[in-house]
Amino acid sequence: MKKLTLFFAMVSFAIFANAQSMNVSSAIQDLKKGYLNKAKSAIDAACVHESTKDDAKTWCYAGLIYSRIGGEAANPKSKFKDLDPNWCEKALNAANRCKELDKENEFSTQNNEVFRFVGNDFYSRAVTAFNDEKDYAKAMNLAEQSVKIFTNSGDKKFANDAYYLAGLSAKVTKDTNNMIKYFKILVRGKYDKEDVYNTLFNIYKEKNENEEAIKVANSFNKAYPNNFNSNLLLAKAYFLNGNVEKGREMINSALANAKDKPEYSQVVNLSANIFETNNDYEGAERLYNESLTFNPNQFDANFGMGIMIFNRGADKKNAANAVPLDDETGLNQKLEDEAKGFFRQSISYFQAALNYVDNLTDENQKQMQRKNQYECLKALKQVYAQLEMYAEGNAIKQRMSEIEKAQ
Repeated sequence: MKKLTLFFAMVSFAIFANAQSMNVSSAIQDLKKGYLNKAKSAIDAACVHESTKDDAKTWCYAGLIYSRIGGEAANPKSKFKDLDPNWCEKALNAANRCKELDKENEFSTQNNEVFRFVGNDFYSRAVTAFNDEKDYAKAMNLAEQSVKIFTNSGDKKFANDAYYLAGLSAKVTKDTNNMIKYFKILVRGKYDKEDVYNTLFNIYKEKNENEEAIKVANSFNKAYPNNFNSNLLLAKAYFLNGNVEKGREMINSALANAKDKPEYSQVVNLSANIFETNNDYEGAERLYNESLTFNPNQFDANFGMGIMIFNRGADKKNAANAVPLDDETGLNQKLEDEAKGFFRQSISYFQAALNYVDNLTDENQKQMQRKNQYECLKALKQVYAQLEMYAEGNAIKQRMSEIEKAQ
Protein backbone atom coordinates (compact mmCIF):
# COMPACT_ATOMS: atom_id res chain seq x y z
CA MET A 1 0.00 0.00 0.00
CA LYS A 2 2.82 2.29 0.80
CA LYS A 3 4.48 1.46 -2.51
CA LEU A 4 1.24 2.22 -4.35
CA THR A 5 0.90 5.52 -2.60
CA LEU A 6 4.49 6.39 -3.34
CA PHE A 7 4.01 5.35 -6.95
CA PHE A 8 0.99 7.58 -7.33
CA ALA A 9 2.83 10.40 -5.62
CA MET A 10 5.73 10.08 -8.04
CA VAL A 11 3.40 9.97 -11.02
CA SER A 12 1.55 13.00 -9.73
CA PHE A 13 4.81 14.89 -9.29
CA ALA A 14 6.02 13.97 -12.73
CA ILE A 15 2.82 15.20 -14.32
CA PHE A 16 2.95 18.44 -12.29
CA ALA A 17 6.60 19.02 -13.11
CA ASN A 18 5.84 18.55 -16.76
CA ALA A 19 3.04 21.06 -16.40
CA GLN A 20 5.48 23.50 -14.94
CA SER A 21 7.87 23.00 -17.89
CA MET A 22 4.93 23.56 -20.14
CA ASN A 23 4.20 26.74 -18.21
CA VAL A 24 7.50 28.14 -19.48
CA SER A 25 6.59 27.13 -23.03
CA SER A 26 3.09 28.53 -22.62
CA ALA A 27 4.52 31.77 -21.25
CA ILE A 28 6.78 32.05 -24.28
CA GLN A 29 3.93 31.45 -26.70
CA ASP A 30 1.61 33.84 -24.86
CA LEU A 31 4.37 36.47 -24.90
CA LYS A 32 4.75 36.11 -28.65
CA LYS A 33 0.98 36.42 -29.12
CA GLY A 34 0.76 39.43 -26.81
CA TYR A 35 -1.33 37.69 -24.15
CA LEU A 36 0.61 39.28 -21.32
CA ASN A 37 -1.84 38.40 -18.56
CA LYS A 38 -1.60 34.69 -19.44
CA ALA A 39 2.17 34.91 -19.95
CA LYS A 40 2.55 36.52 -16.53
CA SER A 41 0.51 33.83 -14.78
CA ALA A 42 2.41 31.02 -16.49
CA ILE A 43 5.87 32.41 -15.82
CA ASP A 44 5.03 33.31 -12.20
CA ALA A 45 4.11 29.69 -11.60
CA ALA A 46 7.29 28.46 -13.24
CA CYS A 47 9.44 30.83 -11.15
CA VAL A 48 8.35 29.20 -7.87
CA HIS A 49 8.15 25.55 -8.81
CA GLU A 50 10.96 23.23 -7.76
CA SER A 51 11.49 21.87 -11.28
CA THR A 52 11.92 25.24 -13.00
CA LYS A 53 12.84 27.84 -10.40
CA ASP A 54 16.57 27.18 -10.88
CA ASP A 55 16.45 27.17 -14.68
CA ALA A 56 18.07 30.18 -16.39
CA LYS A 57 15.54 29.92 -19.23
CA THR A 58 12.67 30.47 -16.79
CA TRP A 59 14.17 33.68 -15.47
CA CYS A 60 15.22 34.87 -18.89
CA TYR A 61 11.60 34.78 -20.06
CA ALA A 62 10.38 36.20 -16.78
CA GLY A 63 12.58 39.20 -17.44
CA LEU A 64 11.37 39.51 -21.03
CA ILE A 65 7.71 39.23 -20.00
CA TYR A 66 7.97 41.80 -17.23
CA SER A 67 9.88 44.13 -19.54
CA ARG A 68 7.06 43.82 -22.05
CA ILE A 69 4.61 44.61 -19.24
CA GLY A 70 6.71 47.69 -18.51
CA GLY A 71 6.45 48.73 -22.14
CA GLU A 72 2.68 48.44 -21.98
CA ALA A 73 2.60 50.42 -18.70
CA ALA A 74 3.86 53.42 -20.63
CA ASN A 75 0.93 53.20 -23.06
CA PRO A 76 -2.22 54.74 -21.50
CA LYS A 77 -4.39 53.03 -24.14
CA SER A 78 -3.07 49.53 -23.45
CA LYS A 79 -5.37 47.10 -21.65
CA PHE A 80 -2.26 45.83 -19.84
CA LYS A 81 -1.08 49.22 -18.59
CA ASP A 82 -1.97 48.31 -14.97
CA LEU A 83 -1.05 44.65 -15.16
CA ASP A 84 1.79 44.95 -12.63
CA PRO A 85 2.95 48.25 -11.10
CA ASN A 86 6.10 46.51 -9.80
CA TRP A 87 7.14 45.23 -13.22
CA CYS A 88 10.53 47.00 -13.11
CA GLU A 89 11.72 45.46 -9.85
CA LYS A 90 10.49 42.03 -10.95
CA ALA A 91 12.18 42.31 -14.35
CA LEU A 92 15.44 43.34 -12.66
CA ASN A 93 15.22 40.48 -10.19
CA ALA A 94 14.59 38.05 -13.06
CA ALA A 95 17.56 39.38 -15.06
CA ASN A 96 19.87 39.09 -12.05
CA ARG A 97 18.68 35.54 -11.37
CA CYS A 98 19.12 34.56 -15.01
CA LYS A 99 22.66 35.96 -15.06
CA GLU A 100 23.45 34.01 -11.90
CA LEU A 101 22.14 30.69 -13.31
CA ASP A 102 23.23 31.04 -16.95
CA LYS A 103 26.72 29.55 -16.59
CA GLU A 104 27.09 28.94 -20.33
CA ASN A 105 25.76 32.39 -21.33
CA GLU A 106 23.07 30.68 -23.37
CA PHE A 107 20.55 33.45 -22.68
CA SER A 108 22.93 36.41 -22.26
CA THR A 109 21.77 38.23 -25.42
CA GLN A 110 18.10 38.27 -24.40
CA ASN A 111 18.92 38.87 -20.76
CA ASN A 112 21.11 41.87 -21.60
CA GLU A 113 18.13 43.35 -23.42
CA VAL A 114 16.18 43.10 -20.17
CA PHE A 115 18.99 44.79 -18.25
CA ARG A 116 19.08 47.60 -20.83
CA PHE A 117 15.31 48.06 -20.73
CA VAL A 118 15.23 48.19 -16.93
CA GLY A 119 18.33 50.39 -16.78
CA ASN A 120 16.67 52.80 -19.17
CA ASP A 121 13.62 52.97 -16.90
CA PHE A 122 15.82 53.91 -13.92
CA TYR A 123 17.64 56.41 -16.13
CA SER A 124 14.35 57.94 -17.34
CA ARG A 125 13.21 58.33 -13.74
CA ALA A 126 16.53 59.97 -12.92
CA VAL A 127 16.04 62.43 -15.79
CA THR A 128 12.53 63.23 -14.54
CA ALA A 129 13.85 63.77 -11.00
CA PHE A 130 16.54 66.08 -12.38
CA ASN A 131 14.53 68.11 -14.91
CA ASP A 132 10.99 68.14 -13.53
CA GLU A 133 11.19 67.44 -9.81
CA LYS A 134 14.50 69.25 -9.20
CA ASP A 135 15.26 66.50 -6.70
CA TYR A 136 18.96 66.12 -7.40
CA ALA A 137 19.69 63.65 -4.60
CA LYS A 138 17.00 61.36 -6.00
CA ALA A 139 18.32 61.85 -9.52
CA MET A 140 21.83 60.91 -8.40
CA ASN A 141 20.59 57.79 -6.61
CA LEU A 142 18.53 56.61 -9.58
CA ALA A 143 21.39 57.32 -11.96
CA GLU A 144 23.75 55.26 -9.79
CA GLN A 145 21.32 52.33 -9.87
CA SER A 146 21.01 52.77 -13.61
CA VAL A 147 24.80 52.57 -13.93
CA LYS A 148 24.90 49.23 -12.11
CA ILE A 149 22.15 47.80 -14.28
CA PHE A 150 23.68 49.00 -17.56
CA THR A 151 27.06 47.65 -16.42
CA ASN A 152 25.45 44.22 -15.96
CA SER A 153 24.30 44.41 -19.57
CA GLY A 154 27.81 45.28 -20.76
CA ASP A 155 26.49 48.53 -22.26
CA LYS A 156 29.23 51.06 -21.51
CA LYS A 157 27.66 53.89 -23.53
CA PHE A 158 24.43 54.01 -21.53
CA ALA A 159 26.31 53.50 -18.27
CA ASN A 160 28.42 56.56 -19.08
CA ASP A 161 25.32 58.61 -19.81
CA ALA A 162 24.00 57.67 -16.37
CA TYR A 163 27.34 58.59 -14.77
CA TYR A 164 27.08 61.95 -16.53
CA LEU A 165 23.62 62.61 -15.13
CA ALA A 166 24.85 61.67 -11.65
CA GLY A 167 27.74 64.10 -12.12
CA LEU A 168 25.41 66.87 -13.22
CA SER A 169 23.28 66.27 -10.13
CA ALA A 170 26.39 66.60 -7.99
CA LYS A 171 27.34 69.75 -9.88
CA VAL A 172 23.99 71.44 -9.21
CA THR A 173 24.26 70.67 -5.50
CA LYS A 174 27.96 71.68 -5.44
CA ASP A 175 28.89 68.21 -4.23
CA THR A 176 32.56 68.37 -5.19
CA ASN A 177 33.48 64.88 -4.03
CA ASN A 178 30.83 63.21 -6.16
CA MET A 179 31.61 65.43 -9.13
CA ILE A 180 35.20 64.20 -8.97
CA LYS A 181 34.03 60.61 -8.45
CA TYR A 182 31.74 60.49 -11.49
CA PHE A 183 33.65 62.75 -13.87
CA LYS A 184 36.97 60.94 -13.27
CA ILE A 185 35.30 57.75 -14.45
CA LEU A 186 34.07 59.54 -17.57
CA VAL A 187 37.51 61.03 -18.27
CA ARG A 188 39.04 57.56 -18.10
CA GLY A 189 36.31 56.35 -20.44
CA LYS A 190 37.02 59.17 -22.96
CA TYR A 191 33.49 60.52 -22.67
CA ASP A 192 32.63 62.96 -25.41
CA LYS A 193 31.15 65.92 -23.48
CA GLU A 194 33.64 68.73 -22.94
CA ASP A 195 31.98 70.10 -19.79
CA VAL A 196 33.11 66.92 -17.98
CA TYR A 197 36.73 67.83 -18.63
CA ASN A 198 36.25 71.56 -18.06
CA THR A 199 34.42 71.01 -14.76
CA LEU A 200 37.00 68.57 -13.43
CA PHE A 201 39.86 70.82 -14.60
CA ASN A 202 38.38 73.81 -12.78
CA ILE A 203 37.78 71.81 -9.59
CA TYR A 204 41.41 70.75 -9.44
CA LYS A 205 42.58 74.25 -10.33
CA GLU A 206 40.53 75.77 -7.48
CA LYS A 207 41.94 73.15 -5.12
CA ASN A 208 45.45 74.13 -6.28
CA GLU A 209 45.96 70.58 -7.51
CA ASN A 210 47.50 71.76 -10.76
CA GLU A 211 49.07 68.44 -11.67
CA GLU A 212 45.66 66.74 -11.60
CA ALA A 213 44.16 69.58 -13.63
CA ILE A 214 46.87 69.21 -16.26
CA LYS A 215 46.27 65.43 -16.41
CA VAL A 216 42.59 66.07 -17.18
CA ALA A 217 43.45 68.49 -19.98
CA ASN A 218 46.00 66.07 -21.43
CA SER A 219 43.47 63.23 -21.32
CA PHE A 220 40.90 65.33 -23.18
CA ASN A 221 43.32 66.42 -25.86
CA LYS A 222 44.74 62.94 -26.29
CA ALA A 223 41.25 61.49 -26.76
CA TYR A 224 40.06 64.32 -29.06
CA PRO A 225 43.11 66.06 -30.58
CA ASN A 226 41.09 67.81 -33.29
CA ASN A 227 38.47 69.16 -30.91
CA PHE A 228 39.00 72.90 -30.40
CA ASN A 229 37.59 72.67 -26.88
CA SER A 230 40.26 70.15 -25.95
CA ASN A 231 42.88 72.42 -27.51
CA LEU A 232 41.70 75.37 -25.44
CA LEU A 233 41.67 73.39 -22.21
CA LEU A 234 45.21 72.16 -22.83
CA ALA A 235 46.23 75.77 -23.61
CA LYS A 236 44.94 76.76 -20.16
CA ALA A 237 46.90 73.87 -18.65
CA TYR A 238 50.11 74.96 -20.35
CA PHE A 239 49.67 78.53 -19.14
CA LEU A 240 48.93 77.17 -15.68
CA ASN A 241 52.22 75.29 -15.85
CA GLY A 242 54.08 78.38 -17.05
CA ASN A 243 54.63 77.00 -20.55
CA VAL A 244 53.52 80.07 -22.48
CA GLU A 245 54.91 78.92 -25.83
CA LYS A 246 53.00 75.63 -25.74
CA GLY A 247 49.90 77.49 -24.59
CA ARG A 248 50.03 79.71 -27.65
CA GLU A 249 50.56 76.68 -29.89
CA MET A 250 47.40 75.06 -28.54
CA ILE A 251 45.41 78.28 -29.05
CA ASN A 252 46.58 78.29 -32.65
CA SER A 253 45.49 74.64 -32.95
CA ALA A 254 42.07 75.54 -31.56
CA LEU A 255 41.68 78.39 -34.05
CA ALA A 256 42.79 76.13 -36.92
CA ASN A 257 40.35 73.37 -35.90
CA ALA A 258 37.49 75.85 -35.60
CA LYS A 259 38.21 77.61 -38.89
CA ASP A 260 35.22 77.67 -41.26
CA LYS A 261 32.94 76.41 -38.48
CA PRO A 262 30.02 78.34 -36.96
CA GLU A 263 31.81 78.31 -33.58
CA TYR A 264 34.88 80.11 -34.90
CA SER A 265 33.94 83.51 -33.45
CA GLN A 266 33.27 81.88 -30.08
CA VAL A 267 36.68 80.15 -30.16
CA VAL A 268 38.34 83.46 -30.99
CA ASN A 269 36.70 85.07 -27.96
CA LEU A 270 37.62 82.17 -25.68
CA SER A 271 41.20 82.30 -26.91
CA ALA A 272 41.32 86.03 -26.28
CA ASN A 273 40.04 85.43 -22.75
CA ILE A 274 42.86 82.95 -22.09
CA PHE A 275 45.41 85.52 -23.26
CA GLU A 276 43.80 88.18 -21.09
CA THR A 277 43.71 85.94 -18.02
CA ASN A 278 47.43 85.40 -18.45
CA ASN A 279 48.15 89.14 -18.90
CA ASP A 280 48.90 88.87 -22.60
CA TYR A 281 46.87 91.97 -23.42
CA GLU A 282 48.33 92.33 -26.90
CA GLY A 283 47.25 88.81 -27.89
CA ALA A 284 43.83 89.30 -26.32
CA GLU A 285 43.22 92.63 -28.05
CA ARG A 286 44.25 91.20 -31.41
CA LEU A 287 41.75 88.36 -31.15
CA TYR A 288 38.90 90.44 -29.73
CA ASN A 289 39.34 92.90 -32.59
CA GLU A 290 39.32 90.00 -35.08
CA SER A 291 36.02 88.81 -33.62
CA LEU A 292 34.53 92.30 -33.75
CA THR A 293 35.64 92.67 -37.35
CA PHE A 294 33.54 89.62 -38.23
CA ASN A 295 30.61 90.72 -36.11
CA PRO A 296 30.62 94.07 -34.27
CA ASN A 297 27.08 93.48 -32.95
CA GLN A 298 27.72 90.87 -30.26
CA PHE A 299 28.03 90.58 -26.50
CA ASP A 300 31.06 88.37 -25.92
CA ALA A 301 33.83 90.25 -27.71
CA ASN A 302 32.54 93.67 -26.64
CA PHE A 303 32.23 92.63 -23.01
CA GLY A 304 35.55 90.79 -23.14
CA MET A 305 37.33 93.82 -24.55
CA GLY A 306 35.64 96.08 -21.99
CA ILE A 307 36.70 93.84 -19.08
CA MET A 308 40.26 93.58 -20.37
CA ILE A 309 40.61 97.33 -20.69
CA PHE A 310 38.94 97.89 -17.32
CA ASN A 311 41.37 95.45 -15.67
CA ARG A 312 44.31 97.28 -17.19
CA GLY A 313 42.90 100.47 -15.69
CA ALA A 314 42.53 98.70 -12.33
CA ASP A 315 46.17 97.60 -12.52
CA LYS A 316 47.24 101.19 -13.10
CA LYS A 317 45.01 102.35 -10.23
CA ASN A 318 46.57 99.82 -7.86
CA ALA A 319 50.05 100.86 -8.97
CA ALA A 320 49.16 104.51 -8.31
CA ASN A 321 47.95 103.64 -4.81
CA ALA A 322 51.24 101.88 -4.15
CA VAL A 323 53.32 105.00 -4.86
CA PRO A 324 54.74 106.35 -1.56
CA LEU A 325 53.06 109.50 -0.25
CA ASP A 326 56.36 111.35 -0.21
CA ASP A 327 57.12 110.62 -3.86
CA GLU A 328 57.62 113.92 -5.74
CA THR A 329 58.21 112.56 -9.24
CA GLY A 330 54.56 112.86 -10.28
CA LEU A 331 54.32 109.11 -10.76
CA ASN A 332 51.10 108.85 -8.80
CA GLN A 333 49.31 111.38 -11.00
CA LYS A 334 50.71 109.82 -14.15
CA LEU A 335 49.37 106.40 -13.17
CA GLU A 336 46.02 107.87 -12.10
CA ASP A 337 45.64 109.56 -15.49
CA GLU A 338 46.54 106.35 -17.32
CA ALA A 339 44.00 104.42 -15.22
CA LYS A 340 41.24 106.90 -16.07
CA GLY A 341 42.20 106.65 -19.74
CA PHE A 342 41.64 102.92 -19.67
CA PHE A 343 38.36 103.31 -17.76
CA ARG A 344 37.04 105.80 -20.32
CA GLN A 345 38.10 103.53 -23.17
CA SER A 346 36.18 100.60 -21.70
CA ILE A 347 32.84 102.46 -21.66
CA SER A 348 32.17 102.17 -25.39
CA TYR A 349 32.65 98.41 -25.32
CA PHE A 350 30.39 97.91 -22.32
CA GLN A 351 27.75 100.09 -23.95
CA ALA A 352 28.01 98.08 -27.17
CA ALA A 353 27.54 94.84 -25.19
CA LEU A 354 24.47 96.29 -23.44
CA ASN A 355 23.02 97.56 -26.70
CA TYR A 356 23.28 94.07 -28.15
CA VAL A 357 21.15 92.64 -25.31
CA ASP A 358 18.74 95.58 -25.26
CA ASN A 359 18.03 95.24 -28.98
CA LEU A 360 17.26 91.54 -28.92
CA THR A 361 13.68 90.95 -30.10
CA ASP A 362 13.44 87.33 -29.00
CA GLU A 363 12.40 87.33 -25.32
CA ASN A 364 13.89 83.89 -24.74
CA GLN A 365 17.27 85.05 -26.04
CA LYS A 366 17.03 88.20 -23.95
CA GLN A 367 16.27 86.14 -20.85
CA MET A 368 19.26 83.90 -21.55
CA GLN A 369 21.45 87.02 -21.67
CA ARG A 370 20.06 88.45 -18.43
CA LYS A 371 22.99 87.32 -16.29
CA ASN A 372 25.49 88.68 -18.81
CA GLN A 373 23.58 91.94 -18.94
CA TYR A 374 23.72 92.27 -15.15
CA GLU A 375 27.46 91.59 -15.06
CA CYS A 376 28.01 94.21 -17.74
CA LEU A 377 25.98 96.78 -15.80
CA LYS A 378 27.94 95.97 -12.66
CA ALA A 379 31.24 96.56 -14.47
CA LEU A 380 29.96 99.81 -15.98
CA LYS A 381 28.84 101.00 -12.54
CA GLN A 382 32.41 100.52 -11.29
CA VAL A 383 33.78 102.44 -14.26
CA TYR A 384 31.50 105.42 -13.59
CA ALA A 385 32.44 105.34 -9.91
CA GLN A 386 36.14 105.51 -10.79
CA LEU A 387 35.51 108.41 -13.15
CA GLU A 388 33.18 110.16 -10.67
CA MET A 389 30.38 110.15 -13.25
CA TYR A 390 27.66 109.98 -10.61
CA ALA A 391 24.59 110.69 -12.75
CA GLU A 392 25.53 107.93 -15.18
CA GLY A 393 26.30 105.63 -12.27
CA ASN A 394 22.88 106.23 -10.71
CA ALA A 395 21.15 105.36 -13.98
CA ILE A 396 23.07 102.09 -14.08
CA LYS A 397 22.12 101.33 -10.46
CA GLN A 398 18.47 101.84 -11.38
CA ARG A 399 18.73 99.32 -14.20
CA MET A 400 20.44 96.82 -11.93
CA SER A 401 17.72 97.27 -9.32
CA GLU A 402 15.01 96.53 -11.91
CA ILE A 403 16.74 93.27 -12.87
CA GLU A 404 17.11 92.27 -9.21
CA LYS A 405 13.41 92.85 -8.56
CA ALA A 406 12.43 90.79 -11.58
CA GLN A 407 14.38 87.77 -10.38
